[in-house]
Amino acid sequence: MTLSLAFHMIYAAIGIGLPLLMVLVEWLHLRTGKPHYKALAKKWAKVTGLLFAVGAVSGTALSLELGLLWPKYMAIMGAVVGHVFALEGYAFFL
Repeated sequence: MTLSLAFHMIYAAIGIGLPLLMVLVEWLHLRTGKPHYKALAKKWAKVTGLLFAVGAVSGTALSLELGLLWPKYMAIMGAVVGHVFALEGYAFFL
């Protein structure tokens, strides 16, 4: 589970930050007109799509691992942790 969590945290954080970088690069393209900014934004768009899929799969695996490997923890703390996971799910789909 540690490996799954580390994997998910790294790739999810990159997937959250990359769209902001894409907006900045596209703004630079519009401001300067240099084509390499547009090419970089297109490449990052493909990477963002891949990270979205990886985040979905690894997040689903984590939720299953929590329920299967830590059932007593989830029975006690599920009401608290469940809200955090719900917020992550909303952020993921936004």
